[in-house]
Amino acid sequence: MTLIPRCYHCYNRSRFIIILAFVFASKGGGLGGVLGRYVSGVSRSAFVSAVNPSSSSTSAMSSSTENTADECSTLLPSKVTHQQDPNLWLYHVETTTSTMDEARKIVESITTDDTDANPKSFLISAASQSQGRGTTQRNWKSSQRGNALFTIGIPQSAWMVDLKKKNHGSMVPLTLLPLKVGSLVAQQIQRSLEECLQDDKHQGMSNAAPKVTVKWPNDVLLKQSSSTQSSYEKVAGILIESAKDWFIIGIGINVGYAPDIPKEGSDYGRQATCFSQYCNATASSADANDDDDDNEEYWVEVSKKLAVDIAYDLHSWLHSKPDEHLSSIDEHSGGAILDKWKSFLDWDMELVLRDTPKRERVRLTGVMADGRVIVKEVETGTTRTLVADYFL
Repeated sequence: MTLIPRCYHCYNRSRFIIILAFVFASKGGGLGGVLGRYVSGVSRSAFVSAVNPSSSSTSAMSSSTENTADECSTLLPSKVTHQQDPNLWLYHVETTTSTMDEARKIVESITTDDTDANPKSFLISAASQSQGRGTTQRNWKSSQRGNALFTIGIPQSAWMVDLKKKNHGSMVPLTLLPLKVGSLVAQQIQRSLEECLQDDKHQGMSNAAPKVTVKWPNDVLLKQSSSTQSSYEKVAGILIESAKDWFIIGIGINVGYAPDIPKEGSDYGRQATCFSQYCNATASSADANDDDDDNEEYWVEVSKKLAVDIAYDLHSWLHSKPDEHLSSIDEHSGGAILDKWKSFLDWDMELVLRDTPKRERVRLTGVMADGRVIVKEVETGTTRTLVADYFL
């Protein structure tokens, strides 16, 4: 969904690494099976970086970031550290082109000489963006203030090496990363909506709570049901790229407003919704004279909290030290990631393949261990396994 940087060719490389992880996993091989092969447009060093972050080979995005170094050479925003863990660095800007652009600047600034002085994760959030992007370079409207717009950076080694140690020495498929992040986003959206609706209830207002659901591979939806039908509208989306030896995870959540989504053209997609369609803003300043400004600031603060909470959830999950308790260790397994994501899944939801000529209507019938999905076409009953398709 969110936040693709100006160097669009970087996105295609990163996405292709994810796709190949699916392909080779489906053939019973590990990610390392990719290394001896060359594919048009993707260098061996790009694969080495994603599969083996400790390698001395050139990192996956180094050539791209070198080409744009002058463009991204502006000063970094000031940082603070998270109160519960100083190894999580927090940045915020009022406006930017894209938080993914800002994340690449942060990655460029991190030294490899003194790892003790580096963050284990970082968060960069913004109140508005001028060039927010989504999957396949689609526009993500985010110039208005009031939504959660942020990027989380995690070292590739945290997933490829450290997580393996927490999982009894078994590699957790990289292709489960979007599903893990999606679960965390869905969980925090659910919590935030429940809090907001509870506040409304105390003030004598009563709105029906929507159900938070996930849409493979990278969206979060709100389901509103009536006596005759159910609607599924998009509230959040996720896009994951690589920068040097980091994964940068762009997330956008519609909090204060829902952008208009075209029903046709290159940016067409599922209709959007937002928190403010279900619960009311609480005045953030008793001295404010303009209700609209007051509400906007309230949603900006809600958005900031969402960004920090989601970043901390991912950071603490990745870097926690497992107890001797088996249940604690299992939280880091591929099976646990899938179970949590599927707990938000609505199996009855009808989906439309976004980028196929016929835009076939399908339903999910299964999720494989590496995160691929099996779908059945509504009209024909034909089943297929999807690797890198997108749904409306």
